[in-house]
Amino acid sequence: MLTISGGAGVLISDAADAIGLPMPEMPEAAQAALREALPFCAPQNPVDCTAQALNDLSLVGRFADALVQDGGYQSILAFFTHAGGAASVAPRLRAELKAVRDAHPDRLFVLSVLADPHLVEQFEADGFTVFEDPSRAVVAIHAMGRFGDAFAVPPRETPVAGAAVALPASTPSEAEAKRILGRAGIEAAPERACAEVESAVAAAEAIGFPVVLKILSPDILHKSEIGGVLLNVADAAAVREGFALLMQRAAKAAPDARIEGVLVAKQLSGGVECILGVHRDPVFGPVAMFGLGGIFVEILKDVSFRRCPFGEAEAERMIRSIKGAPLLLGARGRPPADIPALARMLSRLSVFAHQAGPRLSGIDLNPVFAMPAGQGAFAADAVIDIAENDA
Repeated sequence: MLTISGGAGVLISDAADAIGLPMPEMPEAAQAALREALPFCAPQNPVDCTAQALNDLSLVGRFADALVQDGGYQSILAFFTHAGGAASVAPRLRAELKAVRDAHPDRLFVLSVLADPHLVEQFEADGFTVFEDPSRAVVAIHAMGRFGDAFAVPPRETPVAGAAVALPASTPSEAEAKRILGRAGIEAAPERACAEVESAVAAAEAIGFPVVLKILSPDILHKSEIGGVLLNVADAAAVREGFALLMQRAAKAAPDARIEGVLVAKQLSGGVECILGVHRDPVFGPVAMFGLGGIFVEILKDVSFRRCPFGEAEAERMIRSIKGAPLLLGARGRPPADIPALARMLSRLSVFAHQAGPRLSGIDLNPVFAMPAGQGAFAADAVIDIAENDA
């Protein structure tokens, strides 16, 4: 920022900080050179050339050129308020700023002045974006930076083609949803669907305690809301007791639901809970989502989105783009998660959603356990939502 007002510099710095727009300081050598030209200037950033610049407008050109040449800034905001619109100042100010603008056409130059509309048009013709409110100018610069970043993203690689997907006639149970996704290479925790209590005991002993018990029904998709999930089931007696308890809760909460039994699953530990999902957008088609699970998605809404399908490299960029990514990358001594396995699952999910067609309304994998590096990623719950009508 180039300014003739220290107070305006403070206000604009606060506005930039509030939206995360960086304002790095000028290099020390550049600051020293500007102090030689004007000993009482403040050349850090904002660069305050003071009102003295209105007495010697060549300072404006010199300071503006230093921001580009020495500072290397891609975006420059110059604040001159009503002084920039004064008849005694505007012609020479235009000449000084235009010379710098013409010498560096690859930079974004933004001007904050209070001026007659005709003069504003002249500044705009010189290549400046003009705002009366400098705070709005800051927001515009930030938006243009994000816009440029989006266009700078390299083309996505072509994902590995998936086989044609045959969806069931209606929304399947969790066990069936996992079988369908498993054929697409999306791994789930070891589990077994059990219609009877003794088969549940045998499954738990085969999988290994502790296990998780979940009511199994295509009509009860949000099992936790009815108490349909039991954790830390530690022995055969607890399996028998839990099986009966889940049946009672299901009968009470959803008496008309089709009950297929209980899902017995290995209880995973030591991983990071994530959420992977797909939503069919009416314009863009299937769109994949990734975020950390639990309170992170519910409260912080820290998620990223991509249009399906995409490859593993793009999936990894999604994973690393969220604010909570350090929890997956080994922050504060935590073991890093198996990012390649997580990216592989996310990419395969995107290909599956693309291949499934318009009858697929959405997919919800929550939680997915991203285990420590080299140990894989596993879906602990899965919902595939099938649209009622072909559309």
